Amino acid sequence: MLIKSLVVILTLMSIGSASATVIYKWVDKDGVTHYSQQIPEDAASDKLYSEDIEQQPIGFIAPKERPAEPEPSEEEKNAARIKKENKQHAADICENAKHSLKFLTTHSRLRSKDETTGEMVAMREEDRQARIKEQEERIRLFCK
Repeated sequence: MLIKSLVVILTLMSIGSASATVIYKWVDKDGVTHYSQQIPEDAASDKLYSEDIEQQPIGFIAPKERPAEPEPSEEEKNAARIKKENKQHAADICENAKHSLKFLTTHSRLRSKDETTGEMVAMREEDRQARIKEQEERIRLFCK
């Protein structure tokens, strides 16, 4: 009985080492990586043991849905039309927007003309920020 147990234990211990496979990895002259169980004749190779290689999960990975291209806004359509029809006009709009943005960002106390009374009034910070956003949008549309 002791001999049978010893034989079974030795057999089980040898199964683990016998199932390990040596895999050779090398890169050829074109930079392509190869894997084989046979030693390459004309290249230096690294030995990998199958028991050391971590297996990746098997299964189907669902493709990721690409976001749909957004429909261009009316402003984007108009900007594209202007850029196509009159490149000089588009360049002038771009330069004007850059100049206005620089002016709006470097000065915080601005005055503007009130359209109803015609008087000069101090520009509120909210209005200044709104105009900055408008100029940034014009730059995005016309300065590409």
